[in-house]
Amino acid sequence: MTTTTPERIVSDSGLPALLRNDPDAALRTPYGFAPGSGPLLDPATLRDQILPRWREGVDRQVKALVKRARSTLETLSGDALYSRLDDPPHRRAALIAELFRTHTVVKNAGRLDVRTLQHSLAGALDAGGPLRFEIAWGQVKRGLAGLKTAGPYADLAEALAVGRLTALMRAAGQLLDGEVRLTVLTGGTRFQDALLTRPEQLAAYDAQRQAVADALGASGTVVFGDFTAARTDADRAAWQEIYRRTLATTSDEEITARLHTVAFNVDWDTVLTRAADGAAPHGVALPDRLAGWLAGAPAERGPFLIRAATTCLVNPGLQQHWEQQLADTEDGEDLLEDAIDFFAHIAWEATRRYAAIHAADREAATGAAAGAPSADRDGSQEAAPGRAIRLTVHEKRDRPAMPALAILGMRAPGLLPQHLAAHLADGGRTEVGTMAELHAQLPSALPVHLSDEAAAHPVFGWLAGTGQPLCMVSPDTDWQRSLALALDPEQG
Repeated sequence: MTTTTPERIVSDSGLPALLRNDPDAALRTPYGFAPGSGPLLDPATLRDQILPRWREGVDRQVKALVKRARSTLETLSGDALYSRLDDPPHRRAALIAELFRTHTVVKNAGRLDVRTLQHSLAGALDAGGPLRFEIAWGQVKRGLAGLKTAGPYADLAEALAVGRLTALMRAAGQLLDGEVRLTVLTGGTRFQDALLTRPEQLAAYDAQRQAVADALGASGTVVFGDFTAARTDADRAAWQEIYRRTLATTSDEEITARLHTVAFNVDWDTVLTRAADGAAPHGVALPDRLAGWLAGAPAERGPFLIRAATTCLVNPGLQQHWEQQLADTEDGEDLLEDAIDFFAHIAWEATRRYAAIHAADREAATGAAAGAPSADRDGSQEAAPGRAIRLTVHEKRDRPAMPALAILGMRAPGLLPQHLAAHLADGGRTEVGTMAELHAQLPSALPVHLSDEAAAHPVFGWLAGTGQPLCMVSPDTDWQRSLALALDPEQG
């Protein structure tokens, strides 16, 4: 199956370019890390040093955001940006809108339609109760055999993002001297029919991010909730009917445009497990020859197949590199051809469903009741009274009043933590990227693991014993000090 797609694959990741320009990167990147293969973080250090400093860092972000919003609004005069500043409710709304003109937090801060945003905020405040925001963010991590991430669990990359959301919402609460809530509508189940993600991992990932938010002082302020569960039964039934229809009308051009994006996000571990048990994921059966070879050593050969087939889909020139790895294997070239064909057909069907889900969401949103959540809701820029104010992680050019948050900071404005790992430098400065990119830039970097004793810790204890590190660190870095400073606003 021959395919060509645009180059934007994993948010704004440099992974596709790396696979094109340095084919050996896919071979050099470690598949994973043995527990204890790098520095160990014990529970006492996490409890007594790391988390307190992280909370202090978030506190400093809150103070800086509040100070900036107040001082900037004081210097404004007339109706240049906002209207009715002499009216207390509208001035309060303008004060919150000023938070989203912070260039280090909001990607479209300079283009934001703040007057319409102010109007929406004023309507929400008039309705009484807490000021509510919502944002759609968060497929669970899928490592792509170690090329994207080192495992499926929340790590330092998520802490950086959750810290920014926490600071923003707490700052809004201080400016209003009232209750503010952000609901993070997580998209795992939304795309489950396409990406074949595992429900237990989706639930675990949300629980982990909630634990981080609570530990950073956002308990009850930043709340993680499932996207599809927020729909009513009637909305779900109507959406399913639209989805069935859009599945039948999705064009090959729509599929081709998204194919590589989806190929890098399918839960291939689940695909291979189901296929090895005799199932046919998305109606595609595992070829007998490939099934027999995989069964000989599934723990080693499964990741090999995932890495080989998906990278060949993105860069067919890599096929020769992977054939060399199978040179001593009987029918090695045929095995690789079988794998690429199997992965390509599943990716095609997954992309068809993925595109149909997007289309169904857009169509359903045009008739959705006020307040019904949708990650791609179209229509008016103005929020109805009482409706949550929409935020986004991807700028919506057709909705200029919707703030687009850089949840990993402006050093990585187009990146999302579920695709990435983090690398610590001295002084708490943190770089984020896929594991392949980090390894290519810093081949001597070491993984920071949670010690076995940390397994019971409510924050990041889920990493203990898994082989997935909290982050990567250069050998000569004072990693404990840098980790304690990692959420400091001056480093972001």
